[in-house]
Amino acid sequence: MNSRLPSGNTAPFPSRQILIAGCGYTGKRLADHWVAQQHRVAAITRSEQHAVQFRAAGIQPLLADLARAETLPYPGDPDVVVWAVGFDRSSADSRRAVWIDGLQRLLDALPRRQQPRRLLLTSSTSVYGDHEGRELDESVAPSPQSEAGQVCLEAEERLRQFAATNSDTAVILRLSGIYGPGRLLRRMEDLQQNRPSPADPEAWLNLVHVDDIVRLMHVLAFCDEPPALINVAGSRTPTRREYYSTLAELTGAPAPVFTMPAPAPSGRQPSGNRRITSYVRPELPLAFQFEDIRSGLAHCLQHSIE
Repeated sequence: MNSRLPSGNTAPFPSRQILIAGCGYTGKRLADHWVAQQHRVAAITRSEQHAVQFRAAGIQPLLADLARAETLPYPGDPDVVVWAVGFDRSSADSRRAVWIDGLQRLLDALPRRQQPRRLLLTSSTSVYGDHEGRELDESVAPSPQSEAGQVCLEAEERLRQFAATNSDTAVILRLSGIYGPGRLLRRMEDLQQNRPSPADPEAWLNLVHVDDIVRLMHVLAFCDEPPALINVAGSRTPTRREYYSTLAELTGAPAPVFTMPAPAPSGRQPSGNRRITSYVRPELPLAFQFEDIRSGLAHCLQHSIE
């Protein structure tokens, strides 16, 4: 894998046209990063309010509901397309309506072109299923046990098929749990009031700081020969106990209290215990700023927007 980046300090890349679907917690930070580098960024949103905010930030809004629209606004001819759509649990739309039908609508709206474009899709490590705490890198075959993991895996394949048919370059990012300023996995009020957490304290928490995702996606969008697949997690994986104990220490809260979750109706404990690693990321010209949760949480608390 050749991951060389173009040289140059102030303007390492010519201005590119970029389209982002899913301009939320992570996608908006990515859009702001690229706008600051003078790229032309458009973002799909179904919210008029967000459209106003995007315009003010130098982002061209494209108003559309990916889960429902029969057609999408013409997206231009983007050099880079990012699918970073999350799932809104408050919405009446199913995961399939958003992640499969919506993704297909976006791909169908892209014009055919002579030069290959770069397609980035943020998937999830839930595609691996439960592995009883074992380490998993990109060589492990996915075996999703949840609907979310199954839909993510199908979306990955849709993107690969489209890229192969159109001679584009597809990159799949299997993201661990995202944390960052204003997003600490659990309300601080729960910690301060010592409310028990119904979870196994010794299970792994695979996490990645939002700023490291943005830096990684920048590299993957512009390096010469990106990997087709990459697991995305900090290299120093904490247990749930370590994470919340560190958060409590940094905030002066009581030590966390845990209660084991009730068994599922089948008698099985909730699945998903795995330790995510990557043999791909060390080959990229990138070092994460927050490999461990202590430095990441300290940054989050310093820049909290809550």
